[in-house]
Amino acid sequence: MEKLRYYSVSFAGLSLGVHDFEFQIAQPFFDLFEFEQDFEHPELKLQLKLDKKNNFLELFFDLSGTIEVNCDLTNEPYREEIQGASEVIVKFGEEFDDSDDEVWVIPRGEHQINIAQMVYEMTILALPNKRIHPDVASGKSHSEMLELLEQYGLQEDGETAIDLNEEENDPRWEALKKLKNNNN
Repeated sequence: MEKLRYYSVSFAGLSLGVHDFEFQIAQPFFDLFEFEQDFEHPELKLQLKLDKKNNFLELFFDLSGTIEVNCDLTNEPYREEIQGASEVIVKFGEEFDDSDDEVWVIPRGEHQINIAQMVYEMTILALPNKRIHPDVASGKSHSEMLELLEQYGLQEDGETAIDLNEEENDPRWEALKKLKNNNN
């Protein structure tokens, strides 16, 4: 894809040794991919160290920055800091092969390598599995959603916070409670 050319790193004219590259990664980068992301407004920086050897290259990726995600509990947006690091060895061979995450093979005679897919994957893998707004984690949030969760959520004893009148309970539930208590 023509627009991904910006993320091609040329190594043909470089001397042996370590060379530093830096890329600013923002929303237009992610728009180049056809996958929907569950984050917005990325402000990322990629630092790439390319160590050129006689017969291969070593690439060291360091990704850091912030993205906007929604809290899993309140659905309120907040800025999440992310970081990622990776290393790839690039060897020269007959045809391109990036099936191994740690060793890529590029055709002999190539003079550049495109890192866009690697940057995209690093970003996706750096996203947190659980997203909790910092105000929620510190107890400073006064979100309506948290109040509803507290009102209708489970208490420590496993019962719901809803105060149900025993007379309104279905008798079948009482039988199940007896079974549960007998097994404990």
